[in-house]
Amino acid sequence: MHLERRVLLAVTLSIIVILIYPLILAKINPELKTSFQKSQPVQKQEVISKNIEIQPEEKPSIKTLPSSAKMVSLNTAKYILDINNIGGSIFRLTVKDAKRQHDVILIDNAIYEAGILSLEGKGILTGLSSQLFVIQEDTKNIVTETSDFRLEKHISFLKDKYGMEAVIDITNKTGQTQNFTTDITMGSNISKKELFENRYIELDIYYKDGSVKKIATHNLLDYNRLYKNDIAWIALKNKYYSIIARPDFNAKGVFTKNISGEPSIGFIIEDASVAPGETKVYRIDFYIGPMEIKELEKVDPDFTKALNFGFLTSISLVLLSILQFFYLIFHNYGISILFLTLCISLFLYPLTFKSLKSMQKLQELQPHIERIRQENKNNPTKLNKEIMELYRRYKVNPMSGCMPMLFQMPVFIALYNTLSRSVELKNAPFLWIKDLSMPDAFFKLGFSLPLLGNAINLLPILMIGAMILQQKTSKLSTASSQTEQQRMMANIMPVMFGVIFYSLPSGLVLYWLTSTLVTSAMQFLCLRKQQHNHGTA
Repeated sequence: MHLERRVLLAVTLSIIVILIYPLILAKINPELKTSFQKSQPVQKQEVISKNIEIQPEEKPSIKTLPSSAKMVSLNTAKYILDINNIGGSIFRLTVKDAKRQHDVILIDNAIYEAGILSLEGKGILTGLSSQLFVIQEDTKNIVTETSDFRLEKHISFLKDKYGMEAVIDITNKTGQTQNFTTDITMGSNISKKELFENRYIELDIYYKDGSVKKIATHNLLDYNRLYKNDIAWIALKNKYYSIIARPDFNAKGVFTKNISGEPSIGFIIEDASVAPGETKVYRIDFYIGPMEIKELEKVDPDFTKALNFGFLTSISLVLLSILQFFYLIFHNYGISILFLTLCISLFLYPLTFKSLKSMQKLQELQPHIERIRQENKNNPTKLNKEIMELYRRYKVNPMSGCMPMLFQMPVFIALYNTLSRSVELKNAPFLWIKDLSMPDAFFKLGFSLPLLGNAINLLPILMIGAMILQQKTSKLSTASSQTEQQRMMANIMPVMFGVIFYSLPSGLVLYWLTSTLVTSAMQFLCLRKQQHNHGTA
């Protein structure tokens, strides 16, 4: 087996792992029907844990607001909030992302129960999501009042941070003790306009006992009430941005709802025995912004746990730190990726060099192996025995060339996740590339082609050329010993990889192109050194 076949084997396995990992993760994560394990008490408070799955009667979706609806916009340094007076909730939330020079509509058309900070409850709190509210622009208060209760919402913003604080006061105006049972919506209608973004949407529930519950996209559209009252915070995330909400009260659990085909999540409140005239205060601290470590740390260092790159997150975070280090020097993420690739190649050089040497030794033994095969083609047992004896005599381990490549797989998978999901690459330009988080779109077509789409992406084509060059370099010493099947495989693989990488983010393709060129250079130098040694022997 030759060098390019082992490299392709390792990379193919890596890609298979990358593609099937979300499916495996969905199987590993317990379904929403699975009961939570009981946790230890937190701060001398009994932790109650149970799940209730609800399958409500299907109701027609209300997709429009009445003509009496009014919108008030709050324009801050980090956000534009459009608040709807029907339900007194956030209808649209735009994140001002100055680093990427782009404003992102993170939440849109969130009405009635889907509106952020909307309430929908039981008893005297029934119908709150369609109640008429008064919006006081100067004080940022949102108020509604009936003969039974007064409800006031106040929104404030953290200076120079993607942070927001909401305080909800509910006063019992009746002459009787009441139960306040209601849902408060924290996130809904989250944007999914980015490449492959739907697969990244998930809800993470972090508990005070350190446990985490992750709910993937397809499960978010189920109606569920997840009761466990030691909630630290929750995070609704898409590919690059997140809505994190931390309750400063004892939420009884978290709900997920399907509202007009969009996921809606929030906290469950069940406060019993609210005395006449008593006011209950519910405060929520928000982080709403890019999934960027420095921005998350500004609001709460604990929120950095929401930054998740899969099962190799620790390696991904190291790679991301190196990428950011080079960005501080060059102020361009394209150049930073080039230098990150060089660092990875240097780090893995001992493994690569060992693999190359092992391949060379095996190539030198190919004539002997072929002779043994011819002599023992009718005796498989003797054939295997003599080949193993040949390996022992020349001190060659046939697996030593493959194992280093397999050890590199975690780095490749971690880098794939880093470059695919890092908000830092969003709208980051390099040469003709306008956005390293998207395909490079070198030339726009006026029509769409199968597989190619409506643009010609140059980087995958260059990558095919680089892989062919790598094979040509390897074949300088192996062409005579290759079988017809191996030659056919070598010709097909670059094209196959080009198809796989064609629609992937250009930042990832740039890494693979650079890595292929660096590996080819190492291979060529190793071959030249071998030829020099043979010439002087």
